[in-house]
Amino acid sequence: MLSSRASKTIQKKIDLYEDDLVNFCKELVRIPSVNGLDKEKHVAALVFKKAQRLRLPVQIVALDKERPNVFIGTNYSQKRGLLFAAHLDTAPVGDRRLWKHKPFAAEVEDGKLFGRGAIDCKGGIALSIYALKIISDLGYNDIAKFVASSDEEVGADSPLGSKFLLEKGLNAEAAIYTYPGLDAIKIGHRGLVKMSIEVLGEAAHVGSKSWQLGKKGKSAITATVDFLQSLDKFHFETEYHKDFPGYCFIQTPIYIKGGSAVGIVPDSVKLIIDARFLPNQDRDVYIKWIKKLAKKKSKDKILIKPKLIRSVQGSVISRNEKIVKILQSLSKNVLKTQPVIEGSGPINEAYLFNKVGIPTVCGFGVEGEGAHSSDEYLKIDSLVKILEVYVKAAIELGS
Repeated sequence: MLSSRASKTIQKKIDLYEDDLVNFCKELVRIPSVNGLDKEKHVAALVFKKAQRLRLPVQIVALDKERPNVFIGTNYSQKRGLLFAAHLDTAPVGDRRLWKHKPFAAEVEDGKLFGRGAIDCKGGIALSIYALKIISDLGYNDIAKFVASSDEEVGADSPLGSKFLLEKGLNAEAAIYTYPGLDAIKIGHRGLVKMSIEVLGEAAHVGSKSWQLGKKGKSAITATVDFLQSLDKFHFETEYHKDFPGYCFIQTPIYIKGGSAVGIVPDSVKLIIDARFLPNQDRDVYIKWIKKLAKKKSKDKILIKPKLIRSVQGSVISRNEKIVKILQSLSKNVLKTQPVIEGSGPINEAYLFNKVGIPTVCGFGVEGEGAHSSDEYLKIDSLVKILEVYVKAAIELGS
């Protein structure tokens, strides 16, 4: 634990940079970086310039120059120091009519900073940079670094982002993925499978006798309903995981489109299924089952064609990892809280870091609400609290 004198010095630095930190959060939110719509190069340029102004060593690491990653620090490939991680892209805005505050105006109301990406995860970007600045000011060398990756929102498995950074040798002793929330130290996340299902039938005139008598036509919509109702028959033998209380396997149809026109028996439907898995559940078992079900239901002029879109493994680290213990202690002593230690439902890129031996807390950061929803916001007063924790966590891990 740091001395009282060291804690006071850190607090003075936090007071010095507090306004700059909040203003930088606003700048980040004001630059749209919606995945699939905006290139991350613009927000990456802002992060790069901010690091330069703060006299922090910074470099661009990019497979695609339009969608770069930013690294701040000196020991890119050394297994030393605490790595802070965040992503540059955001989820889509959705229906703007549902927003009270403009998505990219960075408006402040009642101590809340509103905007797309505020907590997911531009607040984490700002916090990480200023944590590194304070650590540098205090004279510590090589105990912290930061990466801001591109293309995370596509499903946390893009070849452009953290995968590429790790291929280029990125390493660290431990990491914090700066996802929101202080009520829990997230030590893992579930896995993901997304599958597209194409259901093909036979078109016919809905007023014809041949359709009436069942001689011609086969409704792809009716076949789709039958297929979806059959999904409930799938179950894993292992339904629970000790580190994921309240979570289990779940599959959700998230997109469906079918039919062609009024008066025509629908001959095609397209749907997407999103399935979430605990780390101890085999995604391949589910994928094989879906393919088997599709084959079984493909009969009587119906053809069902499943296609794998994405498969991401679940991941969890030990609650006894040093970084987990440090955050648990700092929560008690700095935040005066006792967060639970558990896994997270949503995925992120933590599994990639864990896979190469960088134990990663996949969520501990700004407070707020609305990630992937309307009127996303972060609580401004949470920034300084977390900044203190991040700085002290890096120092304690490196000591």
